[in-house]
Amino acid sequence: MSSEIGGAMSQRWGLIVEEVQGVYTHSYSATVLEHFLGSREQALARLEVRARSYEARHPLNPVRTRLFRTGEGFLRVNDAGMRGFGCRFSVAELLHDSAEEKEAAAAAREAERQQRAAQKAAEKEAKRSQRNSRRGL
Repeated sequence: MSSEIGGAMSQRWGLIVEEVQGVYTHSYSATVLEHFLGSREQALARLEVRARSYEARHPLNPVRTRLFRTGEGFLRVNDAGMRGFGCRFSVAELLHDSAEEKEAAAAAREAERQQRAAQKAAEKEAKRSQRNSRRGL
């Protein structure tokens, strides 16, 4: 999903964070922090701002926080005593969004409904005009 803005190609990016779900589990959850329209470099710059200000779920009171740049984004490590908790931040180009498909289908149905209503109103008006012309009005 890309478009041209000011002569330059822009893509839609998801700014994503993946972080540990619980203190004792090793499962991660992914959350889209924001959708961004622009170049990959611009998306990474915006992601860095979000990563620096992000408040991770774990630990609640980090002793030390470090932010690393990786090949695809950033890694934030929050240390709490003997254990570190990581949050991985990445940019990903949006290729498909089922919600947009549903919205487009709903808009198409609504446009079709309005077109049928307008056609019905025009037919009704034509019949009314025809009746009035027969009556000599």
